Amino acid sequence: MPKRLIGVCIGVRKFLRWVLRKLCMLFPMHHRRTATLWIALVYLIAACVPQSRAQAPAATGIRYHFGDDVRWADPNFDDSAWPSAPDGRWPAPSSDSKSMVWIRVRLPVLSSDPLAVRISQQSSFLIADEVFVNGVSVGRQGELPPRGVPLAFARDAVLDLPPDLAERGTNAVVTLRAWYPPGVRPQAGATAVFAIDESRNLHLALRADRSAAWIKAGPDLALNSFILLLGIGLLAFWRGAGGRDLLICSWMLIATSLMPLWGASVSLGLIPAPSWAYTLGYVGLQALSMAATVELVWTVHGLRALALKRLYKASWAICNAAFLTLSLAVHPSPIVFWSQVAMLPALTCFDSIQLLVNLWALIARRANRLFAVAMIVIPVTDLLQNFGHLHSVHIGPFDETYFGLSLFLCEFALFAMLGQRAWAGWRARDELRVEFDAAREVQQRLVSPAGDVPGFRIESVYAPATRVGGDFFRVLPGADGGVLVVVGDVSGKGLKAAMTVSAMIGALRTMPALPPARILVALNRGLVGQIQDGFVTCCVAQIGRDGTVTLVNAGHLSPYKAGVEMSVAAGLPLGIDPHAEYEERQFTLDLDESLTFVSDGVVEARNSTGELFGFDRTQAMSGAGAEALAQAAIDFGQDDDITVLTVTRRTEDWGTEAPLCPAASVPA
Repeated sequence: MPKRLIGVCIGVRKFLRWVLRKLCMLFPMHHRRTATLWIALVYLIAACVPQSRAQAPAATGIRYHFGDDVRWADPNFDDSAWPSAPDGRWPAPSSDSKSMVWIRVRLPVLSSDPLAVRISQQSSFLIADEVFVNGVSVGRQGELPPRGVPLAFARDAVLDLPPDLAERGTNAVVTLRAWYPPGVRPQAGATAVFAIDESRNLHLALRADRSAAWIKAGPDLALNSFILLLGIGLLAFWRGAGGRDLLICSWMLIATSLMPLWGASVSLGLIPAPSWAYTLGYVGLQALSMAATVELVWTVHGLRALALKRLYKASWAICNAAFLTLSLAVHPSPIVFWSQVAMLPALTCFDSIQLLVNLWALIARRANRLFAVAMIVIPVTDLLQNFGHLHSVHIGPFDETYFGLSLFLCEFALFAMLGQRAWAGWRARDELRVEFDAAREVQQRLVSPAGDVPGFRIESVYAPATRVGGDFFRVLPGADGGVLVVVGDVSGKGLKAAMTVSAMIGALRTMPALPPARILVALNRGLVGQIQDGFVTCCVAQIGRDGTVTLVNAGHLSPYKAGVEMSVAAGLPLGIDPHAEYEERQFTLDLDESLTFVSDGVVEARNSTGELFGFDRTQAMSGAGAEALAQAAIDFGQDDDITVLTVTRRTEDWGTEAPLCPAASVPA
């Protein structure tokens, strides 16, 4: 045996053992034996449920004929020339035929009035029919052509007969006029059980059979409900952990589990949906499931084969379009014919691509092996089922398809694998949040809040857009009784900008007393080459004891004095050109006048309609104080870090000695 094939077998065995371990872990250790006993008890009870007469073999002596003529319902009509249905099974008309099929059978009447007739059709295909007894129409299901509205599933029907329609001791002629949509006729050969008995007996038998059908569908409903809950849980997990693969897998689990749940709800009569509603719902869920499968395979394996992916999507689109056409068509047409031709090859192509891609990932790439094995089982089972090699597995009254079991195992495995990955991502995100909190705390300890300086009242507001940001400011008392104000903004957001802020504050702390222009030159030379694709805007103002202000700007917004924007040359931002020079401008700040510095987060605040707070509003409120201006911008619609710093010159005891420790602002 080739080594690669041996490796595949070992991988499959490990995968199955892993799935079994995960299934066992669903129950606590001390409850696993109890769970096993409960499962065995449920199967034992279900096996003892009696089967009603509807489970009897199909009636014999059935004759059928294609066409449509109401005279065929006449009990005296001679149907001896009609072909007989072997084993009670009759075919459907050909796809290009506009006719229907008529079925006639003679049943002995062994009971007295009130009587009823029961038609138990053993078919899961779309159908509309009408039932006659002794030439009298006693009921119908769906609508026959020309409108042609079939039932989503052929259901058992008990139809009460008018009095004296059939006499005890005679044979009654039961005629079934059946119409199958042209799209399902190649697979729509059907059989039925016919019975005439007392109405009460047949209704009781129908109830018993419906209860048995619920029990029979129990495991399938339970498994798919479990998968649905897993998909919803994974979707909730994705909201906290993120990840494209988790989102796609959650939708795949939800859609794949809803398909059989939707079909079972309609077939069991829980949801009385017309055929078109059932078809649209089923095809929509199937298309979503297949589309999610395509994206999940390509995302997890990181594939770049665009041509193969386009073929994958094309087969998905053709398969679902053909299925929708065949299910909704009422009359034969060329599009129905070509849909029948294209559907099985498209589905086979879809399954084959999924099989080959995951085999390649398992054998050649040797990556995501458990995921690859899980995704291999589904197309293999589907291909074997489509070509008639796998059917259903029967355990007592329970009936489960191999494809359904493979879907459950694979979807549970996908949930376990990706759920574990999501949990790890969630933990990593929590750890990152803790790191961000620690970084913010370190920054807050590194610099202290700005406070008043003798001769000046300082008011500052900083409102970060995220946990950490890029705005900063610093207030340094001068030895001559003046004050130095530095306000800046690092491009970008987040931890990278916050680290640059910390570097800027550290440089300002260790920098000797220099004129404003030289401060910017020194900071610029230190930043060049240290910020990748970034820069820092900065404005420095030195305010003397006599109110003389020396202002220099490096790409930052100009400050406002008494509601007027100060004109100053906007130099090049820091960190771009090591030879940049900066021009100083001087003016006077009178007593009780304020100088207001703002960051671009104030001007660029944006409301729900996209309107900016703008320069006009900023200038109009610049004299209202830092708190009022910052709050107005936040209420308008914060989009970035917001910083407002107001320095007001006031009468002060100039003999008071300036503090030795400089004050600082709260950084982003």
